[in-house]
Amino acid sequence: MAIRLLLFLTLFLAFNYAPGQSRKDSLIVFVGEIIEVKYSPEEEKTVIDTIMTNGKKTVMERVTISMDNRYVAKYKVLQMVYGAFKEDTIEFSAYDHYGKPDFSNYKTALLFVSNHNGELYHEKYQYFDVYLTTDNKWASPGDPYKFDDSHRKSLKPQKLEFKESVFYDLKHLDHDKIKKFFPEEYFNIIENKAYPLVGSYIEDLFIVKKDGVLMARVIF
Repeated sequence: MAIRLLLFLTLFLAFNYAPGQSRKDSLIVFVGEIIEVKYSPEEEKTVIDTIMTNGKKTVMERVTISMDNRYVAKYKVLQMVYGAFKEDTIEFSAYDHYGKPDFSNYKTALLFVSNHNGELYHEKYQYFDVYLTTDNKWASPGDPYKFDDSHRKSLKPQKLEFKESVFYDLKHLDHDKIKKFFPEEYFNIIENKAYPLVGSYIEDLFIVKKDGVLMARVIF
């Protein structure tokens, strides 16, 4: 049943668009400041299936349950990067198999949201934590492909400075994870904290996603 439900959701998200509307036209990319992200479980849904067997019709009733946790997120829109959205706040649904979405751990993030028939949904697992630089631009520390290694291309991070001190707490990470996610060419590690040496601006981060996972999802 889980496989069948997953197939249904995949087909729904891929093809449930208004006539003449492409997936890239439905994408909204923005820098947002968190207002709230709250758990909002979906209700069980009853589906009626009609099956033909040897010319006889059988009606079956089944209950569908999402395999992911559903959250409703509300954000203040600080800067639009792609798409059209005119309000100063945005509310969307986010689905995560592991619990509360990672992006909710940060005050500001670059977020990727799609519009499906008037309902807004977060593009699953797609985000960057971002911070203002001294030249008043939004950027994310470290490797721009930190979440997209399988789609790695030629874009390189650059030296930049953040307005406020930015660091990552490493106390709960083992040596291998620190080496993988906080390499010394990108971070200065002092007393279990990783301070960024380089980063990428949001325009480049959008290109990373556009040419990587969003292309793989046939949005571009």
